[in-house]
Amino acid sequence: MFKNLNCDLLGISGRQSEIIELALTYGFRGIDIDINDLVKRCERTSFESASRFLTSSRLNVGSFEAPVDLDTDDDNFAKQFGQLENVAEIAARAGAKTVVLNVPSQTDRLPYPEYFDVIRSRIDRVADVFNKEDIQVAIAFSPLLDAETKQFKFIQDVDGFVALANSCKKTGIVFDSWTWFCGKGTVEQLEQLGLNRVYVVRLGDCESGVAPEQATENNCLLPGSTGMIDNVAFLQKFVDADLDLPVSARGRQTDATVKRDEFIGSTQDALNDIFVQAGLPSQVRKPEMFAESSYASTSS
Repeated sequence: MFKNLNCDLLGISGRQSEIIELALTYGFRGIDIDINDLVKRCERTSFESASRFLTSSRLNVGSFEAPVDLDTDDDNFAKQFGQLENVAEIAARAGAKTVVLNVPSQTDRLPYPEYFDVIRSRIDRVADVFNKEDIQVAIAFSPLLDAETKQFKFIQDVDGFVALANSCKKTGIVFDSWTWFCGKGTVEQLEQLGLNRVYVVRLGDCESGVAPEQATENNCLLPGSTGMIDNVAFLQKFVDADLDLPVSARGRQTDATVKRDEFIGSTQDALNDIFVQAGLPSQVRKPEMFAESSYASTSS
């Protein structure tokens, strides 16, 4: 298991070079990459030039999101699908091993049974493309609906997600403790699905006193903030199964005065505490530690 930096889950943005610098400074072993940005830069220059910072950093690529909308119409899906071979090739050259594919929570297209078959077929087709480049596909869901209400419900809870995952034999899943909590999932459901089906781990906590069905993104905090979600118990399952997975934190900044770098430091602390409690070796790394080390060496 290794600490992975996914800035999107933290509401943080920045250029690739900035994200890499933050990851290295605070001791993350991996990052999630913006594949759309990488592909565009490859088109402007070359892969070697576009990926030079990532390559020289020696960071693992935890995962990236597939640039395809499973809920779009057939024509748009065909267009997006036609670009995936190039995306998969570039991602493989960058060292990516896992791509995340987001499943719709609602749709205007078809009722649940018919739509289930459409989505399962599209997921299998996407998986075939990435699997050719030895990139595994992890499907993810969100129980939190978009602002726009659509006619038909789709995957909005863990029961539905597990059913879809069991029908998609070519993929694994993203285990996100926050969405698992909001979707009323249990440890038993995770074990029944199979720990070996988990390719990506994301950990978050919930504001105290908020019920799963009432939770919004504003209630999502860094893991260990309140203990509403037992992230240690979940992570311990993966440790006991001897899995080596990217582990990212998610959550919002509760103090608007905290600077970006400070928040990344708090994120590293949160993951470090969970790792230690789950029995994983973990090392804290922060800029002030370098300064103290440098001062000690020059004054001795």
